[in-house]
Amino acid sequence: MKLQKVYYYSDEVNDDFAGTNITRKELPADYEFLNKGFWRRLLRGIIYHGIVKPVAWVYGRLIKRVKYVGKKRMKGFKKKGAFIYGNHTSMLLDAINPSLLAFPRSADVVINADAVSIKGIGWLVKLIGGIPIPEGFHAIARFNAALGEAIKKRHWIAVYPEAHIWHYYTKIRPFPQTSFIYPVKLNTPVFSYTMTYHKRKHGKYPKRIVYIDGPFYADGSLSPKAAALKLRNEVYAAMCARAETSDCEFIKYIYRSKEDGEEAQQ
Repeated sequence: MKLQKVYYYSDEVNDDFAGTNITRKELPADYEFLNKGFWRRLLRGIIYHGIVKPVAWVYGRLIKRVKYVGKKRMKGFKKKGAFIYGNHTSMLLDAINPSLLAFPRSADVVINADAVSIKGIGWLVKLIGGIPIPEGFHAIARFNAALGEAIKKRHWIAVYPEAHIWHYYTKIRPFPQTSFIYPVKLNTPVFSYTMTYHKRKHGKYPKRIVYIDGPFYADGSLSPKAAALKLRNEVYAAMCARAETSDCEFIKYIYRSKEDGEEAQQ
C-alpha cells in the first residue's frame, strides 16, 4: 500500500484539510438548534431511521468494512443519553459513525456552522441531527439548552474536539477542554471512539478499526472547569493509546512553519 499524498501544516490545532471551501453563513439570532414541531420531528424520524441508519450501516460495514471494537462497553447505557468524542479523520465516516455507535438511540452531532451553510442541503444536515456551534455569545445559552434537551430525549451527542478534518491522520491532535463542560454540567457518561488505520494485503485503502473506550465520568468533587479538564485528559489519553495501534500512513503530514511555506511559494 503506497503513500498517496503529502500535506504540509503549520498549525496542528487550526489547519483544516477538508477541502470543502464552504462560505460560512452566520446563524440567525433566532436559530432553532433542535427540530421542533410535530411535522418536523416526524420528518426527521422518517429520514433518520428509514434512510440515514440503513445507509450508514451499508456504507460503514459493507462498503468501507469498518471494524468496531469495544461496543460492549456501551451495553447498558443505551437507555439514556451520552456524549461520544471521536478523532476527526474522515468526512463521510465521521458523519455516520455516531448513528452506528448510538444504535438504537438517535445521534446528534455538534458541528461547525459551515455544515448548515451548504447550499441546498444545509436544512437536511440540521434535520438529521447536526447542531451547529454559534460563533457569537448571543446564542450560546440556547445552544447549551438544546444539548440538554437532546440528552433528556436520550439522544447520543457526538463531538469532534479536534474540530478540523485531517484525512487518514494516525495521531491525535491537541484539543481543548471546552466541549467537555457539557457532560460535566449535564452529569452524563462519556465514551470515546478512535478511528485507526492498518495495512491491508489487498486493496488500495487501509483497513479501518474503530476502538470504543469508556465510560468516563466527571469528577463531582472538582469544580466544573477542573472536572472538564480531567475528563478531557482521560479521553485524550485513551484516544492516544488507541491511535498508537495504527500501522499505515496513507497520507503523510509534515510540519512546515508559515515562514518556510511563504518562502516555498516565492
